[in-house]
Amino acid sequence: MPPTTEQTELVASLARKKQKLAGIYEAGLHVFYQTENAGRLPLAAHSMRELIEKCPMLTGREPRVQGDSMKSRIHPVRQAHDALKEKGFTDTSPLEAMGKAVRQVLTRLSTFFDWMDDNRPRLEKETAEMLSDLSGPGIPVPMDISDATVAGWMAADEYFKRVAHHGEEHVNEDEFVGHMTFVEKVLLQRLQPRAIADLDDIDALVAEAEHGE
Repeated sequence: MPPTTEQTELVASLARKKQKLAGIYEAGLHVFYQTENAGRLPLAAHSMRELIEKCPMLTGREPRVQGDSMKSRIHPVRQAHDALKEKGFTDTSPLEAMGKAVRQVLTRLSTFFDWMDDNRPRLEKETAEMLSDLSGPGIPVPMDISDATVAGWMAADEYFKRVAHHGEEHVNEDEFVGHMTFVEKVLLQRLQPRAIADLDDIDALVAEAEHGE
């Protein structure tokens, strides 16, 4: 099965801005449509994750520095929790016996949530600015980046990271396609803006993808 017309248009739109990103996306499409390949969804998810990660390059920005991620930040919490279990403590153990080990878990949880409270709003703001700037210079495209669009973009990013690293026990293809279509439609909407008369139709398509309809 070949890529859809919209997917072909997105490859061309990305190529006009950044050939590297067009190549990443096109490679993902190639493996996605290899229906005989049992590992196609994690492989396609890797390409989608890379595309999302490198989208700031389309606006002259640098991709976010890797390493300071949810996974790296939650790791110390998991270490403290694992240490608690290794000592034989369970949820029925006396609190006084677990005191030091429990404090370690709580301390690291507190550090993690402090990071979350600071990082999430900043990431949302950076994502909104990046998506807003995708249409480039010239007459502003009369489309605001809604909170729902930012949330959908970030949810897709987190989803593709999980699938790419085999963090999903069973990958639901409909869910996969829903996230993929959402990202594709947002990029097409920003990179290939149509006439003002067509904007209502585009908004309806994005709303449909956001609600998984």
